[in-house]
Amino acid sequence: MVRRVPTDRMEEPTVNEDGWSIKDLLWHMASWDAEIAGELERMREGTFVDHDWGTEAKNASSLKEGRRWDFETAQRAWLASHERALAAMNALPYVSQVVEKWFSEVAYKHPDDHLPELRQFVGEQRPQES
Repeated sequence: MVRRVPTDRMEEPTVNEDGWSIKDLLWHMASWDAEIAGELERMREGTFVDHDWGTEAKNASSLKEGRRWDFETAQRAWLASHERALAAMNALPYVSQVVEKWFSEVAYKHPDDHLPELRQFVGEQRPQES
């Protein structure tokens, strides 16, 4: 869906009411994918400790960090972190309930959380029919 957004609008802060851009959304996803990959790696190593994420603080920190980078960097970061999460999942010897919980967050639930705002933004990109 992101491919349908014109390049000159990737950093337009109108994706959601918090003033995120497509770049911000990709960086946000990259940040969480990297976090989940790390958790899955710790599960494989036997060093995982379940904890509270402090989601709002992490989101704010991620947004601030991501705004330092351009769209291409954010896109590369998201692709790399997503691949890392998938690789971490594949490296596990078995899938426990805890593993499924963490993986489902990155692979299924989290992207779905952002689909409505992304769909709305992309819908705004369609040319008006005469």
